[in-house]
Amino acid sequence: MAHSCPIEGKQINEPTVRVVALLVAITAAAGAWLQLPYIFLFLAYDFFVRGFDKKQWSLFRFIGIKAVNILEVREKLIDAGGKKFAAKIGFIFSATLTLFTLFGWSSGVYLLSAILVLFAVLESTLAYCVGCKVYSLLNNASFKLSFLAGRANETLSK
Repeated sequence: MAHSCPIEGKQINEPTVRVVALLVAITAAAGAWLQLPYIFLFLAYDFFVRGFDKKQWSLFRFIGIKAVNILEVREKLIDAGGKKFAAKIGFIFSATLTLFTLFGWSSGVYLLSAILVLFAVLESTLAYCVGCKVYSLLNNASFKLSFLAGRANETLSK
């Protein structure tokens, strides 16, 4: 069965998303290697602006758009809902990584960074968005719960 992502209504260019994911993977790997909180703080900032409707302030998005334009990659529009959710999760990861580096918890930095890099590499190389899959599952669960709640209310009112 093919995966279908809940539709938000806004669309974004998939090649740009993939370039951004590559930049995230490189930056997160550098942050883990150098153990500098400023790197993860920057990642948290960039994820925040992309996840909370201020994408025009994203340096990674700016670079991604320029790279796609320079390379003349054909536009492929996809729904933005799952990507925004994934950016919010990326923000949480990056903010946590910032705290881990500030407090010197290297094992936590390595673990969370490895997960973040893995997810970003999957997005950049295979266009596989783990955050989008979680977003879809949560939306399906939310629909099922609201449906069940609605059915329960109908049963109670009889």
